[in-house]
Amino acid sequence: MAKSKNVVKAVATVTVFSVFTRGLSFIFKIYLSRALGAEVVGQYQICISMFYMFACFSSSGIPLVLSRKTAETRALKKEGESALLTSALLLGICVSLTVFGVLSIAKPLLPKLLSDKRTAPMIAVMLPAIISTTIYNIIRGWFWGRKQFTSFSITETVEEVFRILFSALFVSGVISGLSGAYGIALAFTVSDVLVAALLLIMFFAKGGKLDKPSKIKEILLPSIPITVMRLFGNLISALIAVVLPARLMAAGFSVSQATAGFGRIAGMANPLLLAPNAIISSLAIVLIPEMSENRVKSDYKSLNRNLNGGINFSLIISGAFLCCFFALGKQLTTFLFKDEISGKYLSYAAFTMLPMCVSHLTQSALNSIGKELRAFINFMISMSAMVLGIYFLPKYMGLYSVAMATALSQILSSALNLAALKKHTGFRQYFARTLILVGLLCLPCAYFAYSVYGIMSKFLGHFALLLALPAGAAMYAVLCALTELVDIKAFLKLRTANKFVII
Repeated sequence: MAKSKNVVKAVATVTVFSVFTRGLSFIFKIYLSRALGAEVVGQYQICISMFYMFACFSSSGIPLVLSRKTAETRALKKEGESALLTSALLLGICVSLTVFGVLSIAKPLLPKLLSDKRTAPMIAVMLPAIISTTIYNIIRGWFWGRKQFTSFSITETVEEVFRILFSALFVSGVISGLSGAYGIALAFTVSDVLVAALLLIMFFAKGGKLDKPSKIKEILLPSIPITVMRLFGNLISALIAVVLPARLMAAGFSVSQATAGFGRIAGMANPLLLAPNAIISSLAIVLIPEMSENRVKSDYKSLNRNLNGGINFSLIISGAFLCCFFALGKQLTTFLFKDEISGKYLSYAAFTMLPMCVSHLTQSALNSIGKELRAFINFMISMSAMVLGIYFLPKYMGLYSVAMATALSQILSSALNLAALKKHTGFRQYFARTLILVGLLCLPCAYFAYSVYGIMSKFLGHFALLLALPAGAAMYAVLCALTELVDIKAFLKLRTANKFVII
């Protein structure tokens, strides 16, 4: 019971910070789209995609393995925690310096790799942040493995605050010579360096210390498949940033229209589609150390219970967003961004949130039990399917090709991950009923929300969303209770069930 309460408290802590941080990020995107337009948002998203592709060499697999190894070391009450951290920092800094050096030398080639050559100077400004991002992620990985979730989460919020403040300063024209897009790139670098310095201060203040880096092999080997997987994922994002505009231009779009189209997906629709991830990611963050402990103790019954509960919970949360976006996507983005096209895409792509839940959590589970290679292979297969969709479908579906390719890849990833978990842990799924019911319940709730908006918009205009969206979500919550998707009593008592429980 005490452990259950600790997990719930940890999920709540991470979720509060995550929701607040994503809310700030979302406000920032609204500001950019209104102040600078969809085209600049598209340029910024292209730069972000390219940056994270470069940064993932040193700041993806290493922090995750560090968190898992730290959790296992503490569960078995073994020594070597400081050596793990020092080894991770040494590896990460060496790799990040190498990447930075290679990219600095190859800087003149950047314009040739980009469909919009105006983004090359922005990427060059962001390159130094590769080193600070590495330090930032590795220290956060240490906090993660120690289950110090407040310290883990608050730094992400501080980074977003820094980014917004410096962006507002640099874009405002206070500093001469900075354009809107260039100023945003500089703000990204400055905020990243500052938050890395803050994390180092917090690390030593919390009693952290460095030791002889004697665990390099333990960190390096399992981090390779995760790093390659994340690299491939970021490569997909970068490819979409390059290929999608190019394929849209091949279909008759101008350069500006194609860049704006990408901006609508990446900078307007996707932040809304990923809104449930504020909670789902919180679950994954908290459950990964728990499942790592389950695995090292061979307690697969608890691991499977944790995973089933997390997936059920995530599906139910995503359903609330699904009914709202499906019904009123166009009205929502028109209200927020003054852009209708991104809303049409949002409504079309809303159902991708359901398989995304299953894929995300099952992939985290495979990494938690030391099956990084299998997770990588499954990811490669599913992302290959997505690449093919992004390349061939724009001719027939335009912007909507991204949603279709995403849905297919997430379904394939979920199926492969579930098969691997069944093989290695005897996993049995208890979420099929939840998945089906969530999809069915969203339809009448979406219709109800749309109807409320239709009536109230005659009096309130777009502000009718403030009534229609809560109305649709409220009806969804009532139906979830009536169909016993949500077992209120079991949740309040923290009892395990095959319905809605976190663990």
